[in-house]
Amino acid sequence: MASSPAVVTSEVVRKVAELARLRLPEAELPLWTEQLSRIVEHIDQLRQIPEAAFAAGTADPPHPTPLRGDEPRPGGGERALEENAPRLSHGYGVVPRVVGSGG
Repeated sequence: MASSPAVVTSEVVRKVAELARLRLPEAELPLWTEQLSRIVEHIDQLRQIPEAAFAAGTADPPHPTPLRGDEPRPGGGERALEENAPRLSHGYGVVPRVVGSGG
């Protein structure tokens, strides 16, 4: 299960920054390389934990989260629309146009 440690180079950091469309000043490259290396090292450490360790201490399977009954109830949508919409048209709230010209 042991794998070779991942090596994060400045070229890898440049590629990640490019993919994320981030501008990365050359002066900050060593800092980001070191930080990304630490993150990858931590992930490598987590991979070394055997899966059996995650199940330890739980004799019974975990209980699912209890759910409330799914019963329909009135939400007051019509009243909320009437009280909060600036204007109604055909039963729908009308809001100012945001994209394009208002004509």
